Amino acid sequence: MTYVSVGPDHYTRGTFKPSQYPGLEALASPGTVIEIRTDGVLLDLSGVVLDGERNGGVGIWVHDCKDVTIVGGTVIRFHFGIRAENVANLTIRGCVVSDNTNPLDAGWLPDIEAPVEEGFGGGIYLLRARNSAIENNLTANNFNGISLVRSEHNVIAGNHASHCGNVGIYLMKSSHNEVIDNQAEHCIRYTDRFWCDTADSAGILLEDGSNHNRIAGNSLRYSGDGFFIRGSGGEPSNDNLISRNDASFSPNNAFEAVFCSGNVFEENIANFSNYGFWLGYSANTTVRGNEIRANRFDGIAIEHGQGNVIECNRIDGNRNGIRLWSDTIRQTSPSIGQTRRQYAISSNRIAHSRECGIFETDDHDAALRENVYESNACDHRRQPLR
Repeated sequence: MTYVSVGPDHYTRGTFKPSQYPGLEALASPGTVIEIRTDGVLLDLSGVVLDGERNGGVGIWVHDCKDVTIVGGTVIRFHFGIRAENVANLTIRGCVVSDNTNPLDAGWLPDIEAPVEEGFGGGIYLLRARNSAIENNLTANNFNGISLVRSEHNVIAGNHASHCGNVGIYLMKSSHNEVIDNQAEHCIRYTDRFWCDTADSAGILLEDGSNHNRIAGNSLRYSGDGFFIRGSGGEPSNDNLISRNDASFSPNNAFEAVFCSGNVFEENIANFSNYGFWLGYSANTTVRGNEIRANRFDGIAIEHGQGNVIECNRIDGNRNGIRLWSDTIRQTSPSIGQTRRQYAISSNRIAHSRECGIFETDDHDAALRENVYESNACDHRRQPLR
């Protein structure tokens, strides 16, 4: 391994001289301060500040190589702090990659402004990364804190990605990753349309074929959505395990997952939000052992769902504890068809619901077993389709 230790100092694009450091590209690509495309480099940036001076570009660009490690250092005020493409066994540990691009007036993001896979700027961006580890970094106050695109078998652990304007940790077309024990709180931006329109900002966001990921032990409080699986018109994101996360205090949904299948939500906290769980058009989804308390509307809300399991949850002080519904127009459309919607709802404690403990339209066949009802305005109601 080639060990590269950069002398502690404050560097800009005009003052850093990569030719002094064997292992770095002597003439970095335009807009880049440090470029690595050689296998087996350990870049030690302890005591180093790379400053983009708000002129765009990339602080560190790693590409087409393997077994690279970046430790220490501060990378600020670039378009992307660290960008890695076509890499394997990359490690980024103990770095500060904060205060890069984070437009405050972005509003909703039209795809035509910049390709979604190319990203909108931010902290650490990985494209086609495998078997890599992003650990114990500070990636705060970026548009996206950490982004994985077309990346597999990576570990994102122990990072602080809070106060990002779009998403703290973002996965697109990325599967078989572990996102564990991170903090991505206050990742939110508001538009001027409605009081709770946060333009799909989120603590953690998965979309477009991000499957078989483990999302565990993360603190996602006060974000637009705490955790979000978005149905953006691409492939669904299925078979993810989302466990032991706290996504409370969202002005929208603590947990949202739409147009997807096979996801498991287990032992999460979904309190003090607009909705605890919003799972529209979800199928074969399990919601088990969660705390869902004091949300403005419903604890668990599922429109046009099918084959879902809701069990052993503590659901207290919501408008409806569980609300399952369809409408006539969509129910009879060719893409959905007329179907009986099967649910297994068991061993939940549902208390203090202001309207109803369990509400369902009558196209649902919910098997209700061993649920405990306490002080609800109504324990169970069925309503004809409208």
